[in-house]
Amino acid sequence: MLEETSRQIKILIIDDEKAVADILKDFLSHKERSVDVCYSGLSGIQSIQKNSYDLLIVDLVMPKVGGLDILRYAKKTNPDALVIIITGHASLETAVMAIKEGAYDYIRKPCKLEEIRIVVENAIDKIKLYRENRELIKKLQDAYNELMAYKQESDDNKKNANINFFSSNTPSLHYLYNNSSFPNNYIEKLQALSSLKDSGNLTEDEFKTFKRNLLNKMIEHEQ
Repeated sequence: MLEETSRQIKILIIDDEKAVADILKDFLSHKERSVDVCYSGLSGIQSIQKNSYDLLIVDLVMPKVGGLDILRYAKKTNPDALVIIITGHASLETAVMAIKEGAYDYIRKPCKLEEIRIVVENAIDKIKLYRENRELIKKLQDAYNELMAYKQESDDNKKNANINFFSSNTPSLHYLYNNSSFPNNYIEKLQALSSLKDSGNLTEDEFKTFKRNLLNKMIEHEQ
């Protein structure tokens, strides 16, 4: 498992029935999980403001701030957070509304602990998978950036190699083209141009241009 997926899963339980919230906390507590509890919707909002949670288990009907309010706020604060709605006032309408608002799942009260365990473990598996995928994407992006940097460096080296006419094995174009350094041996200069073309340092068009200029200078020199 990648490093990010080994980080503790942070869970927040929000239920105005203290006994229910405490039972859920004890039941869901695990060495790989950090579980917080709030006993009102308002305190739940305040806790979300202070902490980043991976999973929220929220009672739908609570005074002042209800479960749907918390769901909307949690998803706005952290779109990746998963929210499980629990309610004793279940109806198809509220279930559909919760799902439309982005709830991960919907459980009716009274609910069995085994049912909650299955839903929570499925949610945690999804969170871990998301973390792993995100880490893999980051590694792929880093590898891609390194590859692009290497390619750019390689391209730059090729460009430098193509314009480096001053090695010990390659005659200088300045020497070939500058009047002040022209010796009388024009045949030697033509051979040097051919050598540059054959080695790939001059294109065919460049070779013809330099050759034409060299011949023109030969004519000027002899006049």
